[in-house]
Amino acid sequence: MLEIASQITLCLLIAAFIGFIIGYSAGKWGAKKPTKKVEEATKPASKSSKEEVVEIPTKELIANAVEAIEEMENEEADGTSDETTKPELLEAPREAGKDNLTDIKGIGPKVEEQLNAAGIYHFDQIASWTDSNILWLETNTTFAHRAIKDLWVSQAKSLI
Repeated sequence: MLEIASQITLCLLIAAFIGFIIGYSAGKWGAKKPTKKVEEATKPASKSSKEEVVEIPTKELIANAVEAIEEMENEEADGTSDETTKPELLEAPREAGKDNLTDIKGIGPKVEEQLNAAGIYHFDQIASWTDSNILWLETNTTFAHRAIKDLWVSQAKSLI
C-alpha cells in the first residue's frame, strides 16, 4: 500500500512540474507587456487635463443650413444642379449636314452612331462641352469616359 501511495505522489509531483512549465511558458509568450497607449487609457484622467470644448450651433446657423439644403433640393428637382448640366443636343443635324465625327481620335463608326442617337452631330457641340456637361453625359450615356480619355473637346475645337 505504501508503494502505491509513493507512486501516486510521484505522479502528482510530475504532473505539477509539467503544469508549472506549461503555465510559465504560456504566460511568458502569451501575455505581452501593455503598451503606453493601454497604460494611458487605463489611467484616471488628471485634473490638469484640458476639457474638450463643444460649440453649440445657434438658431441662425441652423436656419442657414436648412435654407441651403432646401435650395439644393429645389435645384435637383428642377434639374438645374450645378454638378451636371445637359449639353446642347439637337433633334437632327443642321441644314449643312452633320460633321464626320470620326475625324476625332477615339470616335469610330459605332460611337458616332451613339453620339448621333443622343443628339450630337457637330464638332461645335462637342467643342462647347464643359466638365458638368461631360458629367451629365457620363450618367446618361455609355461613351462619355472616352471623351475625357481621348480629349474630344480640344480635338473638336481644332476641327472647327
